[in-house]
Amino acid sequence: MAKKNTNFICTDCGNNFPQWNGKCPTCGAFNTIKEFKEAALQDHKKNIQGQDLRQTKTEDDQMPKVQRILTGISEVDRVLGNGFFPGSVVLFGGQPGIGKSTLALQIFAKIETTKVAFYFSGEESVGQVQNRKQRITTTNKEDVVNIFSTNSLEDIISTVTRHRPDFIVIDSIQMVGLSGSSFGSMSQIRENAEVLVKLAKATETVILLIGHVTKADEIAGPKVLEHLVDTVLYLEGEKNSEIRLLRSPKNRFGSTMEIGVFDMQSQGLQELKNPSEYFLAERAKDAFGNAICVVREGVRNFLMEVQILTVKTNFGNPRRTASGIAMSKFHLLLAVISKFTPFKCHEYDAYCNVVGGFRIQDPAADLAICAAILSSRAEKEILADTVIFGEVGLSGEVRRVPNIDTRLTEIAKLGFKKVICPPIPKGQKVPPDLTIQSIKSVSELARIILRKG
Repeated sequence: MAKKNTNFICTDCGNNFPQWNGKCPTCGAFNTIKEFKEAALQDHKKNIQGQDLRQTKTEDDQMPKVQRILTGISEVDRVLGNGFFPGSVVLFGGQPGIGKSTLALQIFAKIETTKVAFYFSGEESVGQVQNRKQRITTTNKEDVVNIFSTNSLEDIISTVTRHRPDFIVIDSIQMVGLSGSSFGSMSQIRENAEVLVKLAKATETVILLIGHVTKADEIAGPKVLEHLVDTVLYLEGEKNSEIRLLRSPKNRFGSTMEIGVFDMQSQGLQELKNPSEYFLAERAKDAFGNAICVVREGVRNFLMEVQILTVKTNFGNPRRTASGIAMSKFHLLLAVISKFTPFKCHEYDAYCNVVGGFRIQDPAADLAICAAILSSRAEKEILADTVIFGEVGLSGEVRRVPNIDTRLTEIAKLGFKKVICPPIPKGQKVPPDLTIQSIKSVSELARIILRKG
């Protein structure tokens, strides 16, 4: 009979240790080492006789033509790399209430119209899943034959092995397991993943696993869980916004640079095929403190509106509030404005907001934030047909950003006429309707805003 080995695994880095430690010796994280038990191989002292795989190949063996499974949701297919790869295992994570189960059910409803698809729920009854499906889909189909409520991994394996569906959803991996296993434990989650990966490869079934996340906003379970699957999807968004971004930090069959953009509505997650128009739909054209920037997320460009409000402080220390950008970045840009322009910010409260609830991480937005600060302090509006982008250094210099050509194309497509940015490289093509004004420092930007408004 097989004996069980006890190891200790760090949930952050996935490394194994012979004994428990309060601090992981590899990654330095505290309280992340958990006990993990796994069965050892039987008769491990005996030499196991295998077969030469080269001899088993025949001349008829050829690379089969792979037909990916399209979801019918273009934003999801974009992130996956043009659909699900047959036999792949996809781990889908996100914060509670962000829309994981909703999007998974929408994908299931789309695929089952053309393929054989099963939905296994370990958290809801069949009636609850069907009620939600009717609410977020346009179909009036009452058939619940392919929706199941179960916590038994044996039943799931038996059903999939017998019927060999093209696509299944398991909601969630923490709420299903083999008989006798402890639900939610590290060993149970890893054991589930190993069994389901083998099942997917044997039946050529796409398995979408919904996973919970930890307080640190990471997928729960040992880190090796992400290494076992083929693709990791992550749905994220701000709590006070309906915008949701779908990312793929790991994808064996496509790019990890693509993102999908959705709008959370009562009918589920709706695609935003032109997010820039959504973010700029209600922008004020004659207000000071507003600036338009072009930021890049993955391989897509978005035009965003940045708003800044500065008011005289009534206290000894000025107040700073930032929504949509890192507070450290906001402090840095305020310091650059105070140092290299005539406008001192130490006596003013400053508030920053990115319209639409989007969170900007691209440094190309630095120059637009500086322009909005200067516009608010000088009470001079920036022309509505102007887009500003560029990275700002600590010496007040304006630096180039990558992918200038695609940024300019997106700007021209939405009808803007003028761009304030760092010098464009020689030979760079510029859309004919755009006027480029190159600057090299924040002080030049201040002169432009004061002179022309």
